[in-house]
Amino acid sequence: ESVPGQTAVTVQLNLRVTKASRLESVSSPVAALGEIQSVVMRHGKLQTGTVDSLKLAAHSTTIFGTRGVYLTLVGLNKALIAGEHVPVHLVMEVGGKSMTIKTEAEVRPLELSYQHYNDPTVKDHR
Repeated sequence: ESVPGQTAVTVQLNLRVTKASRLESVSSPVAALGEIQSVVMRHGKLQTGTVDSLKLAAHSTTIFGTRGVYLTLVGLNKALIAGEHVPVHLVMEVGGKSMTIKTEAEVRPLELSYQHYNDPTVKDHR
């Protein structure tokens, strides 16, 4: 769920493909734009950047929201309430053809606990 003033959210998604594919874009009517993001460690610091597309190997599952690959909806145009479902559209290239896969994401309650960081200076802001 979102909080007042929040402008972006991540979409957690497991995407399984049987044929070699390319994820070209992500979008949703609840956001101005969607981004495919990659997080990598460079010179000891995490750096986030957007990528134009993401190559997916045949018979693979990509888990977005972990392992450095994220789908982000930016420019929210409404508050997201826990329990509701929001449309998510994935544009994929499969076998040289572009197709749009329409799915939806369940809005989950916001987890504000930062205890998993194991850093005593990080506080829980609930």
